[in-house]
Amino acid sequence: MAALRRIVSRFGIHIVAVLGGFGIVLAFILIQDQREVLAQQAYTSARQETLDALTHARALGMTSAEVSDLVRQDETVVQAAAPQGSAPFNQERIGFFNRARDDEIGIRLILQDRETGLLGQTRTAAQEGVVRFISDLSRAEQIGVDPQPVAELRPQAASLSRVLNQAGTIGDYRDVSAQLKRPAGRLALLIADQQNANAVTAQFAQKIAAVDHGDAALARKTAMDALATVRDDLQTASVFQLDVSVIQGRVDRLETQLRGALAVAALEQIGGSLQARGQELEQTMNATVPEKALVISLKEQVLRAYLHGKPVWWTYITTGRPGLETDPGNFRVYSKQAPFTMHSPWPKGSPYWYPDTPVKTVMWFNGGAGIHDSSWRAYYGPGTEFPHYDPFGDDNGSHGCVNIPPRNMPWLWSWTPVGTPVIVY
Repeated sequence: MAALRRIVSRFGIHIVAVLGGFGIVLAFILIQDQREVLAQQAYTSARQETLDALTHARALGMTSAEVSDLVRQDETVVQAAAPQGSAPFNQERIGFFNRARDDEIGIRLILQDRETGLLGQTRTAAQEGVVRFISDLSRAEQIGVDPQPVAELRPQAASLSRVLNQAGTIGDYRDVSAQLKRPAGRLALLIADQQNANAVTAQFAQKIAAVDHGDAALARKTAMDALATVRDDLQTASVFQLDVSVIQGRVDRLETQLRGALAVAALEQIGGSLQARGQELEQTMNATVPEKALVISLKEQVLRAYLHGKPVWWTYITTGRPGLETDPGNFRVYSKQAPFTMHSPWPKGSPYWYPDTPVKTVMWFNGGAGIHDSSWRAYYGPGTEFPHYDPFGDDNGSHGCVNIPPRNMPWLWSWTPVGTPVIVY
């Protein structure tokens, strides 16, 4: 015991220093370990909040296309591997979990902003549509539209008003707009039909007569040109899913009459009727077709820009390759970014992987699918969505996006605002 006291007396300070050092190291290890636990818990909590927000967004009516890019971002965060290490050498792991938490918070904030914007857009569209429909019913009566079809549409106006008053979600408002589309189109057609009845047809016929001076061949050519124009407009109406069956039936009958008509007066009357039908259709489309729209034909590999239902610009394009086809359907440009770097959602080794690819401009319309320039591609148009020969560029279709020739993208970017409908068929 005496010997022990002598040792303690001689080396006590050193022993205390060693024990103190061990204590400090142990405390630092415990602190680092606790920091990692808290960081991991914060990330887990943030991710659960993101999942809850996605569930809430879907319950409100947001489509898969409107959240799929955020879902992929979340999956990318989840799939990332945390660095190895244990306390006290775990600072990289702590930073990893903190960054993952911040990423999840960022995803949730973007989702909330998108949800708020869509709720406002869909509410406004539904309210304006119902108000316009009710107003057009009164207008139809005032200009003398047959009472029967107007009476048939009134119960739908009352029903849509009740549904609108009870609506509260994105899905609810979209349902109102969807239910409104067909009766509103029919009513617009009835109004246009009344406005362009027999008197208008007679006016057109008189104008034709003033030009052909009794020449049957010229009168027939005028009628054939009018027929071609209205057929083109009917095709456009079908792209926009408008109910123009009434005009379609009348044009079909006029075409049959045109085949058998010989007299100049008959040809002038048919030509006047076709021009009147074309005017009706144009008025209908002006009332129901969006001011601007992008229409993408997967078969033709062509994108067309429409202004008030009339094509004003087009370009050849390249869409998704086999297995990654561009989805058909009705979408909207929900975001524009310039510039942007495309990051592959597929890992290296996947046949679909691609390196980070910068583009000058991109317009997102369907989750992670966008319309953008593609400097790596030389050829566009029919067949380029499949493997093809391209000695100067990419020889396959895209990964689901719509590739635009770089020289054409600036015009499309400037012309297209956020919210523009995109129809892919």
